[in-house]
Amino acid sequence: MATSTDAIILAVLLERLKTLIFTPALAVAEPGIDFPASGQTKPDNYLQVAFLPNQTRQVTMGDDPQQKRGLLQVSVYWKSGVGHIKPLDAAGRIIDHFKNQTMFASGVRITISSEPWAASPIQEDDRVLIPVTIPYHAFEPEN
Repeated sequence: MATSTDAIILAVLLERLKTLIFTPALAVAEPGIDFPASGQTKPDNYLQVAFLPNQTRQVTMGDDPQQKRGLLQVSVYWKSGVGHIKPLDAAGRIIDHFKNQTMFASGVRITISSEPWAASPIQEDDRVLIPVTIPYHAFEPEN
């Protein structure tokens, strides 16, 4: 169970991502977890998550809750040779799934602070990568 503000934010954003259903399903490589699991091969198409917290912002004087800001980056990895339409569609679904969202957990309010965006497709050896950036801000719970 997450207890620090950053851990709560990451847990909530990951749970939101898990509610997005792709057909066929796309595996999710979460930060700090081996992917693929030992003895398995990497799937042709999958999502990879990076959590990028930024500098905390003090919005009031004193010990009031502070504003946490950062980015969640969900990168769409797609097997090369099928064009960019399918991975761009997957990126678009992620954008639509997160935009205009506010989520709550353990006294923390997490808001997607502006519309997420997809970067240009990046060709790797055997896959196309499309990073989707999701900006957030959150307020720490009061003690």
